Amino acid sequence: MDDQLEISETNKEKNQIIVNQKYKFNLWYITNSTKVFKCTEYKTVKKYKSYIILNDNNKVIKYENKHTHPGKEYDASVSIVKHEMKNEIRKTSIPFDINPKHIYNEISEEIGLICPEYNSIKSQISRYIKKQLPPDLSKFIEIPDESEYYINERDENFMIFKNSNIIIFQSPFKTESFIKYNENMFADGTFYIAPIFDYQVFITRIYAPEIKSFYTTLLSILNNKEKATYELPFEELKKNASKYNNNIIVYPMLPLKYFLILLIKYCVWHYKRSLEVQKNKLCYNEVESNHKIYLFYKAITNFPFINPEYIFDIYNYIKIICQIYNYFHFLNFLEYFNKTYLYKYDIQYWNYYNDINHITNNASEFFNNYLKKLFYKKPSFYELIYHLKREESLSYINFKRKIEGV
Repeated sequence: MDDQLEISETNKEKNQIIVNQKYKFNLWYITNSTKVFKCTEYKTVKKYKSYIILNDNNKVIKYENKHTHPGKEYDASVSIVKHEMKNEIRKTSIPFDINPKHIYNEISEEIGLICPEYNSIKSQISRYIKKQLPPDLSKFIEIPDESEYYINERDENFMIFKNSNIIIFQSPFKTESFIKYNENMFADGTFYIAPIFDYQVFITRIYAPEIKSFYTTLLSILNNKEKATYELPFEELKKNASKYNNNIIVYPMLPLKYFLILLIKYCVWHYKRSLEVQKNKLCYNEVESNHKIYLFYKAITNFPFINPEYIFDIYNYIKIICQIYNYFHFLNFLEYFNKTYLYKYDIQYWNYYNDINHITNNASEFFNNYLKKLFYKKPSFYELIYHLKREESLSYINFKRKIEGV
């Protein structure tokens, strides 16, 4: 036959044939060895008979060409463009970053038809893309133990640990970065990009001084804010690092304590926030109603900027005054401060008098803001993992280029 046949599909993704770029034939029925297609106009034109029969190899066995109606070039072009776009979308196993407009532009230049406007097919293509995405999860327990999403672009396993409270992601590159640069480490959490059913995304980062750059070493999604949940990322950091380097020396302190030190060391906000929580718990009324105590409280919150040689003297002076005037509730607050910040943690971890450059956790906060801008709303679990994995790949390339001086 001299007619030009093109395989296409209907909106319901059933087989369709376009003849001469103007006649559409939809699948009618299938036998053991053939597929029969009938012209889409058979219901509107009386006594109209036009059909195509294909064999199993999609070769034409019979073509009854008795069109008594004008061809519909525009309708045919719409079907062809949508089919070609869907084919391109199907080639992408994880279609989160597909730009359908770019695909449309390429196809519209190639087909040479009366091409439909993009806006006329935009909603249908958008719905099709959503159908290709994995189903959204509604509970933490639904997160799978294995998934193609856990494999990065270098075919490495990206997920290293999962239980009912946390899932942790770390590639070999991130592990090696932690081994080499763990003395310059930052940690922080963000609620903005956590999927709806999760509590927080917790992130650790390191600083590579020779190339003056920050890199993420671990990403984890937390289901709750329990102490044991926050301990796990640091346990897994050390455990996974030991697989690569048996001689690794990591901070010997307990993981949760190390986590708190990281937050306090590099962020005044965390220091002041921890004091505010205890103030509200132990002595809120005294601080708010007594101006003298309020000034004492503000003095303690500004200890990070005071010469550490004077901190104990100032603390003892405040304590003596409170004992004289029987400010019992504020004395409880002072006792908390004494045990936590003067003895439990070395002053060097939260005082910036000799290191004013580290008065904020910019390394983590900047990265958190970058991730937040990737989503206009809270992402689905798979969408989040896709972008975290992509970030890992970009940082790997960036690190290699900088190390090699490119």
